[in-house]
Amino acid sequence: MPQRNRFYPAQILTMIIPALTGFLAIFASTIQARAADRKIQNSDLAIILPAQKNLRIAALDVASPGKQTFLSEDLLQLVEKSYEETSVGDAMARENSHSDWTLVSLRVVPCSPLGVIPGPETNLLCWPEIRLVWQPILKDFRRYAVILNWFADDRAIHALYDAPTSLGLTTQQAQRAESLLSKVRMALAKSPVKPLSLLSESDVNEFVKLRDSVSDALMEKALSLRAANLTDSAYAKTLERPEFNNSNEAPLFINRLKAFVASTTSTSGLKEMTSFSLPEGREPPQADEWVFLKYLKQNGRMNQVEIQVISALDGRVLINLGKSPKASQLRDDPQLHTALETMNAADAEEIKKRVLLSPQDLGSKKIAITDRAVSLVPNTTCASCHKFNSLRFDFHSLSYLEDRTISISPRVETDILRDLQWLQLRSQRQE
Repeated sequence: MPQRNRFYPAQILTMIIPALTGFLAIFASTIQARAADRKIQNSDLAIILPAQKNLRIAALDVASPGKQTFLSEDLLQLVEKSYEETSVGDAMARENSHSDWTLVSLRVVPCSPLGVIPGPETNLLCWPEIRLVWQPILKDFRRYAVILNWFADDRAIHALYDAPTSLGLTTQQAQRAESLLSKVRMALAKSPVKPLSLLSESDVNEFVKLRDSVSDALMEKALSLRAANLTDSAYAKTLERPEFNNSNEAPLFINRLKAFVASTTSTSGLKEMTSFSLPEGREPPQADEWVFLKYLKQNGRMNQVEIQVISALDGRVLINLGKSPKASQLRDDPQLHTALETMNAADAEEIKKRVLLSPQDLGSKKIAITDRAVSLVPNTTCASCHKFNSLRFDFHSLSYLEDRTISISPRVETDILRDLQWLQLRSQRQE
């Protein structure tokens, strides 16, 4: 009787491990190839969520037990308190509770400009960013004689975060990136026109290399949010995420997005917040006034700051609008219109080029205000950026007006285009 071959555990492992290693290598290379084939699209950079209560990311949500809520009570109260000194009064605190605030959209920015002057250095001295847009969404809301499934109040909070240096970098590299990022910001603050004169070539090159690694990692995380069975074309337009077309995929996407937000928007990374609100009453055409606020991180805390219009030519302050400028459908803050009558001609002319002073200028000033290649956000007013929607009393940008579809402002659309162009240049640098 022939003797059977006997394979002992050690022999089996000797045979299996090389085969398994080879399989895993092929599998990994296949995954990498698929990832390389995917290209960032509009809906990867502007993630739009439906305004419904039963499937959402709430301000009170946490990524895991014991963690901070996505929008903390402290930050919300900070904004509420600021509005108390304006025509909004306590409307925000009375009309909305913490539990109403909902994440309605977010922007994933491959490289957000760090300076205040548009130009070639905008694409060089930049850092990846995540922007969360929070809005109070009310369920089963009575609007006159009609019960609406949901209703979005006419206010919002935008929270801006630096992408964490831990993305795509070792601990040592992350520390170096933080140091260089701080150095770049200091150079821009001291010399907004010629910041490179204060930075060594080696520092700039190292900054760009580390920055690109963080940006690449952020883009890969954005791609990982996609449903596995959807192609690039499903994400090509700035629309509500396609995962919400499938009842099975939608909750899975929400869970992936919660993890994404938790890993990219730490409290330490929060650098800026802005907000706008209608006064009490929920009647935008009749109230015809919107108030704007801004907060910056200073000494580790978020503090309300004055809103200024900065020259796109030399970085000077052209006008200080105070801590709570307001605007109507037809006009910007009254103090701006008054100041134009007495300021020097050159400064007045620059403001007139980049600020929407009348609805008659919507066509002629659209590019100057909505394209960051011409004007960065500090070079115009809050109201100017928010006034280019087709409905005159719709001041929303990636948020909802009442029960209508989400408002995607021209500024958002142009920013996405510029982001995609930056990624294309990034790709060319890799080749």
